[in-house]
Amino acid sequence: MGAPQVIPSLMHIPLPYSFLWGFTCISITSIFLVFVLLMLAFATHAGRIFYISFFMLFIPTSVLGIFLPVVINTPYTPFLQGILSLPLLALWPLAKLETLPESWGATARELGANQSTCLQLIIWPLLKKPLIASFFLSLFFGIAQ
Repeated sequence: MGAPQVIPSLMHIPLPYSFLWGFTCISITSIFLVFVLLMLAFATHAGRIFYISFFMLFIPTSVLGIFLPVVINTPYTPFLQGILSLPLLALWPLAKLETLPESWGATARELGANQSTCLQLIIWPLLKKPLIASFFLSLFFGIAQ
């Protein structure tokens, strides 16, 4: 029975645990970055710019993310794969955010809704399905790595 098999790019962690490590790193990194990006898009009203730039980047970054372990063999490869999956994961929520008219937030505030009520009653129902799909897609990327 010799030494346990290891994957060299993941700090010589034995095989069953290295898959869990990569899955966790990719999923958490990509989910965190999607939420940070959406908060930034809300704060700066630059959702259209993010959407256009991520639409142009999602194919090259997805291909690079798939082949990254072959090119770069470091312990940080799963984190880089999570970062490279951001354009693909954020594309659908940003597209839904673009369908929201700018005047809805101002109208809701004029009618007495605060920012959390606007988020709960207007933005969350619009973004619920895309965010859940992005969450499951990031889990799939983590498992498939």
